[in-house]
Amino acid sequence: MNEQHQASLKQYVNDVIALERDIANAVQIQIDDESTAKHPGLRGILHVIVAGSEERIVLLKSLSEDEGASIGAALKEGITAMAGTLAGLYGKVREHPVSRMVRDDLIAMDVSATSYGMLLTLGLAIGHSRCVELATKGLAASTPLVMQLSDILPTIVCNELAEDAPLADPSAAATAQARIRAAWSAGG
Repeated sequence: MNEQHQASLKQYVNDVIALERDIANAVQIQIDDESTAKHPGLRGILHVIVAGSEERIVLLKSLSEDEGASIGAALKEGITAMAGTLAGLYGKVREHPVSRMVRDDLIAMDVSATSYGMLLTLGLAIGHSRCVELATKGLAASTPLVMQLSDILPTIVCNELAEDAPLADPSAAATAQARIRAAWSAGG
């Protein structure tokens, strides 16, 4: 592999490490937030996100170290870039915090899937089989979580709205879930 490709590999891997660390830290805060306990199934999804991120961080760090990357400097740069994106999403006081947490998690998992898609493409393009394997696993883990979060979000939104006042349409969550699923299916 030439120097430019190796430099690109190091940067991509360190960016994904930073993203995964940001996601794991932010979602762990959500798990610890009592408001998420009100929504059955959500904490299970959040635990899967954190555990998967932490597992992939270990694998990505190993790849980075094997490629001779200086994780410290490159990771700090990557964290700064990714933290700016995700910092605006987490930790704000909100009127309906759980629905917005889930929305932000959806955004984070979409960024994760996109990042792993880029890493996969790079690995394939430069012939780096270990990178391809890790990126494929990351992509395979991120995309179902987008679907699970998309599926639970309408129920959470309706539950929060029902706390404020009765809903005009009590079946809104189920209708929204069906339409969201249909929209995603139509894209494939």
